[in-house]
Amino acid sequence: MDAAHNSIEKMLHDTLISAGHLFVSMNKMSKGKFTKQQFDAQFKMRIEVDSQLMTGPDTTQEEFFSSVARMSLCDNCGTLRTGLPKMLTCSDCRGLYYCTKTCQREHWKLAHKSMCTKKLFSKQAYRAANFCGKLLSVLSLGMDPERGVAVNTDDSYLCAALRKHGCKDHVYMPVFQDNTLMYIPMPLKFVVYLVPEEARRATLQTEFSCSTRRVSMALQTQVKDVADATKSVFMMKDTYVILP
Repeated sequence: MDAAHNSIEKMLHDTLISAGHLFVSMNKMSKGKFTKQQFDAQFKMRIEVDSQLMTGPDTTQEEFFSSVARMSLCDNCGTLRTGLPKMLTCSDCRGLYYCTKTCQREHWKLAHKSMCTKKLFSKQAYRAANFCGKLLSVLSLGMDPERGVAVNTDDSYLCAALRKHGCKDHVYMPVFQDNTLMYIPMPLKFVVYLVPEEARRATLQTEFSCSTRRVSMALQTQVKDVADATKSVFMMKDTYVILP
């Protein structure tokens, strides 16, 4: 258990940035338009991963992280599986998972074909994004008397946190700071700084219109570039968590 927890903590520490580094990055990308005051307002609405509040006073963060690591979430249809059979995974990046061959083929044609490891992101970034996505799903779990454990229920830890802060933003940035994993909700204009290409930015802004309640994550990572060997980019990953 210790080895699994240490491995997960190292992955989060190595892959996710701190809140301070996130602000510096966003401030530079926006040429000073994204101010410290704006960032501090978003940081106050952060959702911290607190294992004891979610799973009881006898559960440690180590056990909680390890249980999430054993779960699998289909990146095409959103199926969440806590046991066997294991899901299929992309043979190249080993970072996306699928419940069936059909889902794998659909997602390859839809998005993954242009984003796989050899194209852009590191395997480590995919694994971190997958873990953070599963954690958001776990945060949205609740007990339904008729269905048992269900995703996106009104009594979930995530819904309680969103209601507390009154936050309805769609883009969340996972950061790892002081050995704590947290999600910082970002305003819609955050997308303007995330994506430099105007066409893709317009598409994302349409997707994140007021009509959608789907949550997406933006994970900062490093990619190799002709002009800059350590260019910083953001990897967008949809989840199947619905805002209340």
